[in-house]
Amino acid sequence: MMEPTSEKPVHPTTDQERRARVIESEVYPLLGDRLADLLTRGGGGPRGGDVLQIGCGLGTTTSHLLQRMDGGSRIMVVEASEALLDRARFKVPAEFQDRQARFRAASVHAALPFPDAEFDAVVANVPLSDLPDPGVLLAEFKRVLKPKGTLHLATALEGSWREFLDIYSDVLHRLRNQAMIDALLAYARSFPDAELLACQLETMGFAKVAVETSRVELVFRSAREFFYSPVIELGPLPRWKAIAGKGAAMQDVLFAVKEAIDVYFGERAFAVGVYAGHFTGVKSEE
Repeated sequence: MMEPTSEKPVHPTTDQERRARVIESEVYPLLGDRLADLLTRGGGGPRGGDVLQIGCGLGTTTSHLLQRMDGGSRIMVVEASEALLDRARFKVPAEFQDRQARFRAASVHAALPFPDAEFDAVVANVPLSDLPDPGVLLAEFKRVLKPKGTLHLATALEGSWREFLDIYSDVLHRLRNQAMIDALLAYARSFPDAELLACQLETMGFAKVAVETSRVELVFRSAREFFYSPVIELGPLPRWKAIAGKGAAMQDVLFAVKEAIDVYFGERAFAVGVYAGHFTGVKSEE
C-alpha cells in the first residue's frame, strides 16, 4: 500500500519554470501528448489498484486514469522535474488531490524509491534512448510490480528522427570524421527496436507482452525553424550537438547540416518522423 511521502515540495527555480512553460505550450502539443495518448487510447491502462506513473508530463494522462478508476484506487506520480510536477498537480481535479493522487520528484536514472511488489500497475512514458542502460529501469518496473501486475510503457522507437539523421550522416561522411560517424550510429541505435524490446520484456518475466506502434510526423518550413523549434531544442538537440564535438567545431558541423537540409529540400517543408511504441505486459507470478 502506498504511503504518503514525507518529502517537502521543492519550489522550482526560475529556469525550471521557464522550461516547463515552453514544454507546456510548444513541446507537448507536438509530441509529448501524442506519446502519452498511447497509454490511454481506446480506454486502455489500469482501472484500479495502486498505480505508479512514471513521467507525468502535464498531468493529462494522470487525470484520464483517475477519472475511470474506482474510489479505492490510488496513483503515485513520479516526475524528475519539479516544475512539470507542479503543473501536473495543478491539472489534476481537486477531488483527487492527496486522496487518490500523490506526487513525488525522483529520477529514473537511479533505483525507484519504492519497496518490492508495491504496485498493481506501472504506467510509464519514458524515452528509453536517453538512458545509459534501459534494462535497469525495466528491471525496476518489474521489481515494484506485484505478481500479475501490469506494465504500460510508451517510448520512442528505432527510426525516430531518421530524415534528419540521414542528412547528418551524409555531412559527417563528407567531412570524413569517423569518430563522429560512430557516435551518430550509436545514437541511432540507442532507440529500441519494437520486436527486440518486446522479447526483452518476455525474457525478464513479463507475459502477454503486446506492442502497438505509430508514427508522429513533425513538419518544419526550414532548417532554421527545425533547429530553433522548442521540440528540438529541449529534446534531442543537446545529444546531436555532443556528437559534433564542442565549440567552433560543433558549430561548423551543425551549420553544414543546416545548409544541407536547405539545399536538399529547397522551398519544400522538412518533415521528420518519431516512431512510438506502446508496450503492455503482465508480471509473472513468482
